[in-house]
Amino acid sequence: MKKKHLLTLSLLLTLAAADAQAVSAQVSVSGSTIHMLFKDQLQQAEVNGSTAALEAPARIVDGSFYIPLKWAAEQLGLKPTWDAQRSTVGLAAPRAYLEWDLAQGQASVNGAAVPLAETSLIDHDTLLVKLSWIAPLLDVTYTFQPNPARVELTYLQKTRSSYPESSASEDTQAPNSRPAALFATDKSVYRIGEPIHYIDLSYDPDAEGLPKIQWTGKEDAFFQPGEYPVTLQVADGSGAWSLPYTRIIKVSNSVLLTAAEYPWYWKPAGTLIKADSDSWKRLLSSAQELKPQAVPIERKRIVSGDNAVIKDKGLVLKDTVEGKARIASHHINGLSETVQFASVISNPDPARTLTVHITRKGKAQPTLLHRTTAEQAVTDFLAQPLGDDAIDVKPGKSVTLEQTTLEPGQGFASLQELETDGKAEIGFVVVGAKEELKPLASYEDKSKGSTSAAARASDVRLDIDADARSLTGLAQWTMGDAAGSTDLGAIYSLHLYHPQKAAIALRPQGGYMNGTLKVNGAMVSLPSGGLTEQDGALLVYRAIGAESQVDIDWMPAPGSTSPVQWIVYPLDEKKLK
Repeated sequence: MKKKHLLTLSLLLTLAAADAQAVSAQVSVSGSTIHMLFKDQLQQAEVNGSTAALEAPARIVDGSFYIPLKWAAEQLGLKPTWDAQRSTVGLAAPRAYLEWDLAQGQASVNGAAVPLAETSLIDHDTLLVKLSWIAPLLDVTYTFQPNPARVELTYLQKTRSSYPESSASEDTQAPNSRPAALFATDKSVYRIGEPIHYIDLSYDPDAEGLPKIQWTGKEDAFFQPGEYPVTLQVADGSGAWSLPYTRIIKVSNSVLLTAAEYPWYWKPAGTLIKADSDSWKRLLSSAQELKPQAVPIERKRIVSGDNAVIKDKGLVLKDTVEGKARIASHHINGLSETVQFASVISNPDPARTLTVHITRKGKAQPTLLHRTTAEQAVTDFLAQPLGDDAIDVKPGKSVTLEQTTLEPGQGFASLQELETDGKAEIGFVVVGAKEELKPLASYEDKSKGSTSAAARASDVRLDIDADARSLTGLAQWTMGDAAGSTDLGAIYSLHLYHPQKAAIALRPQGGYMNGTLKVNGAMVSLPSGGLTEQDGALLVYRAIGAESQVDIDWMPAPGSTSPVQWIVYPLDEKKLK
């Protein structure tokens, strides 16, 4: 150990004194060709015809030619570095970053380690490297001549980059050019509330990309007159940061948009707009009220329960259907044992086979976290294409539509859309984990239909002409039942024809709101966790005035308890310029 420490200290002193001991034969590097000649066991070398002394001779060991690392590197304009804390020698070679860990007895190329003995050796406290290993990494070519044994190295020094480089001893690759931050704006002076378009012109000379961007003082718009410094810094793929680049944004006294107006005009869909000022509330209270058109109840909606706790086994709910139906369930196992929850369809006709077509399904799998995942049933339901799974139910028989195992405390949610070619009975049953389901008629009906939402429409639709003549100002439509009731399984549709330029948003009223939106056929999820009235209005879509029609579907998630207020906010053409 003592010898190793002395050797390490000797290498440290040798490397630290490199600048002071540079040989006179060392050439300046600026696109020149460098020739070096080493002879076996000779403690001197030639560089471009000039002789120079070596700290240790080049030598042949086991058929491989070894040369002194520090001296050879310096002739190429490279500088080995010593990391005293880690006891390593580093060299930023043209092709890779090289490191020799003397304490661990290994060398590495860009972090990939190999045994030190395969690449190097120590002679007279000098690190010698195997020429065949290091030559391609140094970008040099060499020839070997016997009698006497010697090698000649040739290196074409590339012109150095004018870009400032990062510290080679800290890199894991070759020296890295610092990226440059640069941006411009589309105007020299802005009005209050006018959108500012930032044009990022940053670049990296190494073309590594700029994965990190850091802005300071950047705003989409400013709402007070003045001068605002905005600064940009960028980092490249190696983690090197640019110098800061700053521009001054000037804002005049002229007003385009107030802070309250701005998000309606320019914020992207999905933005929550805090519209809780007294003036806004007065404006909303006087807004034009839109009247929905209820679709004829051709599809019956049956809800076995929404956020309902299972307290007993047996029949939860039984109802009848003839034709189209949408059935919905959201239940939690409140028992201390594992149970099965099943939706069952029964054919009461003693002579005729009943055919049932399942056209769409959606389900949130059982979990203890059902209150946060139940919305997945709605998303799954709306995202599924219409299908046609046919089931035949023989006369007087029952068939299970869906069966779910629930551990104590677990909850699930399910939606199914079906169509029958005759009268059928739908039942929801809870049985033990190993208990077989019996025919639906054998279960005592204790529900008396009290939890059924069958009388409510499955679909509610609002069709409006939304051009400038039909909508002269702010308009709103409140959909859904009163706060605290359930809309589970219902779909509310908003159809705007020839809309003027307008922002369309929704907001909860007096409760908790969660669910899924479908805007012009594309799925849109609400923020995680749903919304309350305090969150503000969710911007759903901004019509640009060129659409012939905008179609929006809203389906509340299990557990959603709030009516939803739709807001149509016309945009002033003058404020869009």
